[in-house]
Amino acid sequence: MADLIFYNGIIHTMAEDAAETKVSAAAVSGNLIEAVGGDEEILKLAEEQCRMVDLRGKCLVPGFQDSHCHLLLTGLGFRNLDLRGVRSAEELIEAGRAYIREHRIPEGTWILGEGFDHNLFPDPVLPDIRVADAISTCHSILIQRVCGHVGTANTMAFSMAGFDAHTRFPGGVIDLDERGEITGVLREAALDQFKMRIPKPDIPTLKEAITDAARHVNQYGVTSVHTDDLEGGSLENIIRAYRELEREGRLNVRIWEEVQAARPEVLQAFLDRGLRTGDGSDSFKIGNIKLILDGSLGARTAGLRADYSDDPGNRGIFVYTQPELDEVVLAAHKAGMQVACHAIGDGAVAQSVAAFEKAYRLDGKDLRNRVVHCQFADEELIRRMAKSRIGADIQPGFVISDYPLAASRMGEREKWGYRWKSLLEAGVPMGAGSDGPVESYNPILGIYHGVNRTDGETLPEGGWHPEEKLTVREALYLYTGGGSYLSFEEDRKGQIRSGFLADLAVLSEDILGVPPERIRDIKVEMTVLGGKVVCERASEKDCGIRKAVKGDE
Repeated sequence: MADLIFYNGIIHTMAEDAAETKVSAAAVSGNLIEAVGGDEEILKLAEEQCRMVDLRGKCLVPGFQDSHCHLLLTGLGFRNLDLRGVRSAEELIEAGRAYIREHRIPEGTWILGEGFDHNLFPDPVLPDIRVADAISTCHSILIQRVCGHVGTANTMAFSMAGFDAHTRFPGGVIDLDERGEITGVLREAALDQFKMRIPKPDIPTLKEAITDAARHVNQYGVTSVHTDDLEGGSLENIIRAYRELEREGRLNVRIWEEVQAARPEVLQAFLDRGLRTGDGSDSFKIGNIKLILDGSLGARTAGLRADYSDDPGNRGIFVYTQPELDEVVLAAHKAGMQVACHAIGDGAVAQSVAAFEKAYRLDGKDLRNRVVHCQFADEELIRRMAKSRIGADIQPGFVISDYPLAASRMGEREKWGYRWKSLLEAGVPMGAGSDGPVESYNPILGIYHGVNRTDGETLPEGGWHPEEKLTVREALYLYTGGGSYLSFEEDRKGQIRSGFLADLAVLSEDILGVPPERIRDIKVEMTVLGGKVVCERASEKDCGIRKAVKGDE
């Protein structure tokens, strides 16, 4: 018998074999869905203390899943210097100074800023060490571009990190000026190594950041995330923080933990722990090994097979040679670890596909390996991905961010970008997400962008490359069942059917019934995780909503 019933609604079960026209009610018992069907049938299952939710014609869908994000970084970011939307170096400097004043930050403390986009500046040049020093010379300053692949530090931070003009890292760059002196700009692996010198938060702080971020995503109906968290602390402490929250009953989002293990020795140290893909519980699981192959389009560090059209001689940054990547991927594969490769440029996508093909040839396990972002891929790469069942994690919001840059950066290769329909029709397994906090965690916005390929304002009428538009049902699947497949959980979540986890989202309108251009107006009114209501939009206060991240509406 049920203890939570939804009735009098429009329910999209996302089950291929469901007769959805007859489904208006769903019953939940404990943390599982007990039954779905018509109102009369389901209402008979009510217990004496059952909570009854009259949907009044509103829409019920499976809880949304974000197939790639940075949840812990999002929670920690609520405490950091917010540089989203600054439109000049001068505005950036003033934002930093105001942050120090308002928070009364002691001298000698590290200050982390994030979210600036130099392409918004009148002179679109990355801020340098002089800009960072202008914020403060008495604090260690590190500010990061919105993509997270490029940052700028001040003089004190370079000194504290022990970096200088002679410091070198494979797959990373410390920019030097014509005199051979540091400019303050760090790219890719150099930035990653720099951040490792920053003191890490303790476990109570990690737990608070996770719960804050979970509240944030719950307001958008998100119940599961695939999250790369290693920037936030040691793997040991991150796992401990999640498991403590789980034991305390305070982990309000399901976690598929992506583990960065860039080099063979790092991978081996992780494997020696005995952890493997899928280990854990319904609340927290070890996910995949995450490898970062290149950078971002906006920073011109995405790895391309030919020069950037607007920067001759530059093909971006490749973190690995092909043999180096093959070695790490194969080692992970043989150990039973799924691998996800961050690859934006067509050159990096080609590297990942070749490494996965080799691993499948030499070790036949079906690990559902995937390419994260997969922004630029020609027909041949898509065909090879489909043939080997290599998955793709897409971020529909990137179209809005990258549209102004794609043609200038890529020239004729722009047509190879963001090919969601082509990937799907070719048979490439796919999930969709935000890369949050880079883009909004709101799946409704993601679905809107996937279906319309426009922001309704600046992009071409009818959508950018409209041949790559998704149907609403396709986009909804990518944010529900798509993520479930990539994490081997398609028989456990992503659908509203008997025996599945009761992860649900109540929408203000029928997402499959409204005109496509109105999708972004839909609101999430309730989020349910394992039968427990974790967000109910009677008011923003009730949802525990924190400040928005980039693009949230």
